[in-house]
Amino acid sequence: MRRFVIFGILMLASVCVFGQGLFTVFDTVHIGEVVSYGSLQKYQSGAKIEQISTRQFEQSKDGNLEQLLSRTLPIAFKADAGGLATIRIRGSAPDHTSINFGGININSLTLGQTNVSNVPLYLFDNVSVQFGSASSVNGSGSIGGAIHLGIQNKWTDGFRGEARVSHGSFGEQLYGTKLFFGNGKFESGTRFYYYAKKNNFPFMNPNYRDFENQIFEIKDRQQNANVENYGLLQELNYRFNRDEYFTFNIWLEKDWHLIQQNMQTNLSSPEMREDLTDDHIRALAAYKNRKKPFKFEISGGYVYDNSVNNHNTADTIQTQRIIGEAFAEHDFRKNASYKVGAKATRIYPTVYAYSASLDHEDRIDFYASYYQRFFQKLTATVNLRQGFVTGFDVPFTPALGLSYLAFSKEKYVLSISGNISRSYRVPTFNDRFWVPGGDPDLKPEKGMSYELGAKWSYCTAGVSGNIQVNAFWMDVDNWLLWKNGGAFWYAENVQKVESKGIELMTDWHYQILGLSFESGLNYSYNPAERVESINETNALNRQLEYVPLHSGNIYTTANLHSFDFTIDGRYSDSMYTDEEVKNVLDPYFLLNATVGYKLKINDQNKLRISGMVRNLLDTAYQTSWGYAMPGINYRISVTYNFK
Repeated sequence: MRRFVIFGILMLASVCVFGQGLFTVFDTVHIGEVVSYGSLQKYQSGAKIEQISTRQFEQSKDGNLEQLLSRTLPIAFKADAGGLATIRIRGSAPDHTSINFGGININSLTLGQTNVSNVPLYLFDNVSVQFGSASSVNGSGSIGGAIHLGIQNKWTDGFRGEARVSHGSFGEQLYGTKLFFGNGKFESGTRFYYYAKKNNFPFMNPNYRDFENQIFEIKDRQQNANVENYGLLQELNYRFNRDEYFTFNIWLEKDWHLIQQNMQTNLSSPEMREDLTDDHIRALAAYKNRKKPFKFEISGGYVYDNSVNNHNTADTIQTQRIIGEAFAEHDFRKNASYKVGAKATRIYPTVYAYSASLDHEDRIDFYASYYQRFFQKLTATVNLRQGFVTGFDVPFTPALGLSYLAFSKEKYVLSISGNISRSYRVPTFNDRFWVPGGDPDLKPEKGMSYELGAKWSYCTAGVSGNIQVNAFWMDVDNWLLWKNGGAFWYAENVQKVESKGIELMTDWHYQILGLSFESGLNYSYNPAERVESINETNALNRQLEYVPLHSGNIYTTANLHSFDFTIDGRYSDSMYTDEEVKNVLDPYFLLNATVGYKLKINDQNKLRISGMVRNLLDTAYQTSWGYAMPGINYRISVTYNFK
């Protein structure tokens, strides 16, 4: 497995050729701007950024973002069986992580978060995750981290395509196609998928009560939890020359699911049926000029989000965004550069429960970044960001990062990094304008983050790999919650939260008896506690809800010619689910196995067949209190690539 990790602009790249023992270290790694919307940025020294490996991404393309990240990184999720999942990076809240497609943060402006079950992997080529504060680069809502969904422009000359079919347990199915056409300068890319799942899995329901026979659970089957999503991503790109090009992307998405009822309701009212439909339009056009030493980019976008519950179109929940951004970058010396830019957004909310006086809101961000490398050993970056929101005070968010090449030998290198940054989140439209309960005078949530990391890379003729350790500390003030006021719920800044911990990540490549292996282990120790609260609570100085103290995953892949076999496991510690010392979720371990075969028909046509068994041990577990999860299940997929 290959991981790209930025410790500032001073990054270490190792190239290891088995059998020859070649190991080369470069001062910097340059990632082409065209390659991915989620390209790792050089102005973030000391920030921990992980890109999911190609193999792990390929094995998860039939699923969604939650299914990928929960298996590959030590990140916590609160999820049901497929309709809803929210992310919690380093103990932060779901609305503390921005999810980015190009220059668009796709988080809902009304709720402040994304249902990551509705983010399809098939439409994208890569996913990268930034752990820790990213507000100085990504703006509001990046207190805990940021996720980037990437697509890769290959400037196709001719025609190529892909067709994918996947079927699995409980009515799961995916149909997808990708078609690319171009002449080397112009490229059109069309990506489409359809995903559906009946979700009618069996489970043991513990809510049955037969006191006479002392029976307190019964075999049950999940009802009315169907999922049906489909989307289209269209790309139109034109390259004037190697360093100058125009890109246009539009992502159309329609997500529908029956809201899964908890086990109690599923038993007592199996006919209960409630649905939710989300429609999205996300369009982005950009002109990019990468001619050195002075580079610049101008982009514009439009976002439409609409949510309908139970077909009730009268209760409108809709927002529209118009986005414009421009920045310039200047490499004024060999080892130094700066970047300045501005981003403006006008938002038109149309929500039935908002005040009629709210017509629109304007948001403007100004940002500046500086990069400097000293003596081929030390890299420093500075990021500054100041935002302005109509009728709202936004804090100034600076960030400072350092990375240092401690030593470099023939077989191994060691780098050390650190980062200090401020972060913030503007309260959502619901928080400020929902009637009743919203409060326009709410304070922004403010965070302060500190990070220290070290990475050791090793390579010989038969073994190569990395060991990475990161320690972090983050506090978030003015943490916002909705409180029960009796007559109605209302939003208020109520508490201060501290989250700290250690993350260990490893990946190794080696050969045994002619087999090539890739193995890795990821582990997180994350005490996250509310340390102050104006609410009376029993949960002060106790682990936050839905944040496991210990979590991790482990994997091994074996390759032999055209065959590959992967086994991976995921562990989550016990989790509180409310502020009382009850309804605590048990720890669990999930085991999965995947086998794949690649068939090269000829130079123009390739076929891949893969099968996966999930929850191999048939573990009974929950990640959201009271909601059933499927036991052992399978998925088989066939992918055909052609030119």
